[in-house]
Amino acid sequence: MGNRKSSTGTSDITTHTSRRSQHNSITPNSISEPNQQQNKWALAERDINFLCSQTGLTAEEILQWHEKFFEDNPDGRLDRTEFRKLFRLFRQEPSERLEDISDHIFRAFDVDGNGSVEFGEFLLGFAICSRGDLRSRLDYAFECYDLDSNGYITEDEIGPVLQGMYTLLGIKHVEDYPPDVVAKDLMKKLDLSRDGRVTKDEFIHFLMKEGIYRNTVNPFH
Repeated sequence: MGNRKSSTGTSDITTHTSRRSQHNSITPNSISEPNQQQNKWALAERDINFLCSQTGLTAEEILQWHEKFFEDNPDGRLDRTEFRKLFRLFRQEPSERLEDISDHIFRAFDVDGNGSVEFGEFLLGFAICSRGDLRSRLDYAFECYDLDSNGYITEDEIGPVLQGMYTLLGIKHVEDYPPDVVAKDLMKKLDLSRDGRVTKDEFIHFLMKEGIYRNTVNPFH
């Protein structure tokens, strides 16, 4: 399967239909052109309506997010460091427990794969991962594990993300069930076709049913 990333412009609220599961309802749209005087992306009424429909947030909440986002990031983009700082504000865990997993979550939010997270990507990702249904959240979780962005997960990709999940969950006795052992066990259960790689459908299908594994694997509870 080809690389899921594309080179769309930074003004796009990228659709999830190419990279995300067909079960999501995100449709193509775009943020208005930037206001050069204010040096930030403007939000037209249609932008607000679109974001309201896709995130479940009110227009007032979206405008507040927009103001906060550009106040801290005038160029309208978050690199990994900036994303990590902003992501900490929305999680209850201590910042040191978020350090490892936030890089993997950054990759899931960076829908167009351009190395930065724009306002539309951030707001859609945050809303889905905090308010979305289980299938949508697992869709984003899959992207965290797909390290090379080829549309499949292999055993060697599961281990590093699980290590971040162990840190996030505060698991101290790692030696009792090391991430590489969990990765091997999980791979056997996920890889229904026994071809050495896990599709998004296999990943979601298994974790929709298995709550114990889901609680360890999914960063978006």
